[in-house]
Amino acid sequence: MKNLLLVVVLMALPLAAQDQKKEEPKEPQVQRLFVLKYADPNQISNLIRVFTSNVTPNAAMHALAVSASPEAMAAIEDAIKRLDVPAAAPQDVELTVYLLIGGTADGAPPTSLPRDLDGVLAQLKMAFSYKSYKLGDVLSLRGRTGQRLQTSGIGYSVPTGTLPRPVTTQLTVNAISIGADGSIHIDGLRAANQAVGAETVGAPYATLSTDLDIKEGQKVVVGKVGIDPSQAMFLVLMAHVIQ
Repeated sequence: MKNLLLVVVLMALPLAAQDQKKEEPKEPQVQRLFVLKYADPNQISNLIRVFTSNVTPNAAMHALAVSASPEAMAAIEDAIKRLDVPAAAPQDVELTVYLLIGGTADGAPPTSLPRDLDGVLAQLKMAFSYKSYKLGDVLSLRGRTGQRLQTSGIGYSVPTGTLPRPVTTQLTVNAISIGADGSIHIDGLRAANQAVGAETVGAPYATLSTDLDIKEGQKVVVGKVGIDPSQAMFLVLMAHVIQ
């Protein structure tokens, strides 16, 4: 009988411990209502769910109802202060694109480039063996940050068959943004060249695509595209923020 009583008591101990755990007080919760000035309540609620799952956004009232521990609430308040700010106003940016043609043929015409491209010319001569460089075309793009930009031009000719053919250049940029340090980020720059003529309709001559960061006023050699065994086109870019 004593052994049976001892077994019953031992079995009851884990149950009593479980009941004691259930009765432990929960961490106190703090309730706050945040009225937002600029940010979207739904977007903010998705971000602050890393602190608590008790978030109720109301788009019509532009508000958030939040329940969290005191420690989490302090972090949520700080996050909302940082996120609920006016969106940056779009800025106007101007891109200038120089298409330089490098040639290897003997007796090539002398270099004829604007003086402000002297630094670029020095870099190209150090890196490549072309005997001369000439300006094929200058394209200009102007628009606001976040917008898609596009332009085209016909500037230089290439030998195709018995006659030289003018080349048309289609230049597009998916979007431009400006970083906190003032650098200009160009997303989806694409230059597509095509020789104009009946036998070349619909056939791209050469294409260059890239993303890049550039400092305002800096001239950058973006890339090189082969034209024929004796010539290549270099795309040089300069960006300027219009105040």
